[in-house]
Amino acid sequence: MAQAGFGRPVTVGVADGQRGAMGFAAEEAGLAGCDLRIVHVYAVPPSPPRSMSAAYGYDIDASFEGSARDVLAAAVDIASAGHAHLTIHPVLERGTPSTVLEAMAATSRLLVLGQDEGVPWYARLFRSRVARAMAHRASCPVVVVPDDWRARGAPRGVTLLLDSRTVAHGPLRYAFEQAARHSDVLHIIHVQESDDPHDGGIPWHDMHRLIQSWRATYPHVWVETRVVAGAADLATVESFERTGILVLGRPHDDHLAAQLHDSLARAVIVRASCPVAVVPPDHDA
Repeated sequence: MAQAGFGRPVTVGVADGQRGAMGFAAEEAGLAGCDLRIVHVYAVPPSPPRSMSAAYGYDIDASFEGSARDVLAAAVDIASAGHAHLTIHPVLERGTPSTVLEAMAATSRLLVLGQDEGVPWYARLFRSRVARAMAHRASCPVVVVPDDWRARGAPRGVTLLLDSRTVAHGPLRYAFEQAARHSDVLHIIHVQESDDPHDGGIPWHDMHRLIQSWRATYPHVWVETRVVAGAADLATVESFERTGILVLGRPHDDHLAAQLHDSLARAVIVRASCPVAVVPPDHDA
């Protein structure tokens, strides 16, 4: 079966450091057999009059660009050190990160982002303007990676959290692809938010049929399914604690913020400390 994003690179947007994001992106590019595009976006604050800059012999624009090039070069070195076989495309852009990364996502199979300094990594999905914008608008899956993530010793397994309002085709495809590529078990968790058949959501039996159709497409992937209540309990959280990646569907409006603030999803993310993928509903080949 053709893989989604075939021929497109994995793109990682980097700030200073962020080894977790760099390592994850390089691993994914290596497994997919595609190129790695490393993007650093920088901005220059309003400059004083050129005459003042000239008087002090200090070119503000050149200084910011030089610092940005150093950040990008360091990121390339990190990726190259453990993945010498990868073809790496460094990209330096001046502008607004969300605008540049959204354009890059249009030609990417995957967009990887790191954590914000001083912000709990999992909160970036609903508190960082860049990651939040990408989660809502990027045309490819977006993965936010905690800074301490490392390929060696990382937990295994793919966990897909679905609820009755998720458009599940794209997230299911990504989750099955990820499990197949890594030879991992796929855990599909359907969060039952309401027993009301008129709440407008997709009932479990319909979701189950959709899951079965994907199991037929990927018969070699071991799948475990489970239906849980929306409220968290310790046993449920502990069962997800060592997942390798958590997959969520793209939010509708502010649904992602609500989903991550939901006691179950938030508890799983905080305890698991794993990469989190947000997948658009139309993720396909």
